[in-house]
Amino acid sequence: MSQGCTWLFGRGASIANGLKWEVPQDWKDDLIAERITRGTQVRMITERLRQEMMPIPEYSTPYTRLLDMMASSTIDQGHHRLLTTNWDYLLQRDLNFWINANSPGYAPRFLSTHDTVYHLNGSVEPGDFQNRSPFLLETDSASVRKTTYEANKALNYLLWSNLIVIVGMSFECDLDRGLLGTLRAHEGDTPIGSALFVVVEPNREILETTYKKLAYCFPRANGVRVNSCFAEWVDSGMPELGQKIFVGECREPRHT
Repeated sequence: MSQGCTWLFGRGASIANGLKWEVPQDWKDDLIAERITRGTQVRMITERLRQEMMPIPEYSTPYTRLLDMMASSTIDQGHHRLLTTNWDYLLQRDLNFWINANSPGYAPRFLSTHDTVYHLNGSVEPGDFQNRSPFLLETDSASVRKTTYEANKALNYLLWSNLIVIVGMSFECDLDRGLLGTLRAHEGDTPIGSALFVVVEPNREILETTYKKLAYCFPRANGVRVNSCFAEWVDSGMPELGQKIFVGECREPRHT
């Protein structure tokens, strides 16, 4: 029987992979006060993120080590889906690097999303992407999110998943709360309503708050809290996923 695992990466995952830059508050203030246009801020963010990504190596990152684990230890008929709310394309870049190093010209067997990382909030990745989600800012309201091919695919992957790993997300901004609200609206008639959520977050307070939000939105679901940095968790072998999507022994999940 096929088993899928959907991964949703937030800003904490980018930080764990060496990208710590965030939009300065004065940039947000300038936009709110209309001292700069929305288009100008998107260009500023795009240029800065691309610059910040440049010194981060394309190898030995937690993302690359995660892909190695997926390749070597995913159960038979298991597969993964890669989604992110981040604008950066570190994960896509590392996936491209991994493919070129291990199976040039072929999509990895362990990814049902093939060679693609799905972005829910747009991306600064160079190129002409006709189906890409529009660039959404932290200051945008949830109503700004529009129906697009990429965003719809990502939402459907989440809705029809019974195993979801959430890395470095707090669901604090309006956009992310709106995402939770959209998913919650379908929790009664899609698998996400009874899914197992594995929440990975090094900050205990944020971990507990995020877990409570998920428990409120999906009362029939189960959950596992992982109070760990993403890099350390990957290097530990991610035991909470053992015998669920990865082979090997696993300690019992902490259902609450």
